[in-house]
Amino acid sequence: MSKKLVEISGISVLDFPHILSINDEDGKLFEYNLESGKVEGIYEFGKDGDYEDIAINNDTVYVLRSDGAIYEITDFKNAPKVEKHKTFLSEKQDTEGLYFDALNNQLLIACKEEVEIDDEDYNVIYAFNLDTQTLQKTPVFTISKKHFKFKGKKHDFAPSGLAIHPKTNTLFVISSIGKLMVEMTLEGEIINKYSLNYSHFKQPEGIFFKANGDLYISNEGRKGKANILKFDYIN
Repeated sequence: MSKKLVEISGISVLDFPHILSINDEDGKLFEYNLESGKVEGIYEFGKDGDYEDIAINNDTVYVLRSDGAIYEITDFKNAPKVEKHKTFLSEKQDTEGLYFDALNNQLLIACKEEVEIDDEDYNVIYAFNLDTQTLQKTPVFTISKKHFKFKGKKHDFAPSGLAIHPKTNTLFVISSIGKLMVEMTLEGEIINKYSLNYSHFKQPEGIFFKANGDLYISNEGRKGKANILKFDYIN
């Protein structure tokens, strides 16, 4: 990836092979061509901040900040119009993952920080209803920490990105901490866990699927170069 995207923290399909991405702390959208390997456009939408993920619904772009704020951006290439949606989430919840769920016309928001429910710790995913422009108070997905026990660490799984697979209709959630990916049914049952503990997964932060099922995961560069990894879908 370009040096401009060494801290790439979110990716979403614009018009394949063109994608949009964000670079942590920059209030800018980066248009990147996966075939040419070049940044073909940079579009400013706001001040610098801790931006974590991006989602696209037709001509509307949504950007998630770590304090739970959602930026709704239209006409981003010409004269960006930006509307900021505040939620009841804050820096304490450390919101990291964003996905546009077209079937339910909602944004799914994954939190890095755990919550306690009935004396048990969970990772949670909330839904922002785009019709009412409100965040539902009850999580739509919960991931029990009992599935992840690594040497007594508190944060052994902390969502950094999520996406629904277009072929299997299952939800995939990645975590840079622990370098893991889980696959869940849309009823919330974990059906698979995958290790991402390989050298090319430096810091998995972004995820999306092509319509044909191919998987793409972006990694921050840390002290080296960032990358986007492709995995072909085999039915």
